[in-house]
Amino acid sequence: MDERGMLHIFLLILVALIAVIALPAVVMKVFPLADLIIRIILAFIIFATVRGYLGSGIPSILVSGVLIYFLVIKWAYFAAAAYVALFILLSLQIFSIIIFGIGMGMRRG
Repeated sequence: MDERGMLHIFLLILVALIAVIALPAVVMKVFPLADLIIRIILAFIIFATVRGYLGSGIPSILVSGVLIYFLVIKWAYFAAAAYVALFILLSLQIFSIIIFGIGMGMRRG
């Protein structure tokens, strides 16, 4: 019944997740070429996603332009961190592992 061990593991996982999510912003700040490459990738991802939902018309170009302006030009560091958090962490099922671990720590019996 060592419940303090779960707290340490949870904090360690939380620190690791924050480090992984903050990594693109650090890389973008340190390497200017990586900043440009990540911004181009984000612009293509935004355009492809909007085009997939709205089709290839004028509304698609307008919505893509607005999203690219805000997410790639103004808030690039936030958008890169969100991209890593959503696509990489969710695709690797990291959050389900954390939920499973928390649920195992809460079991009594």
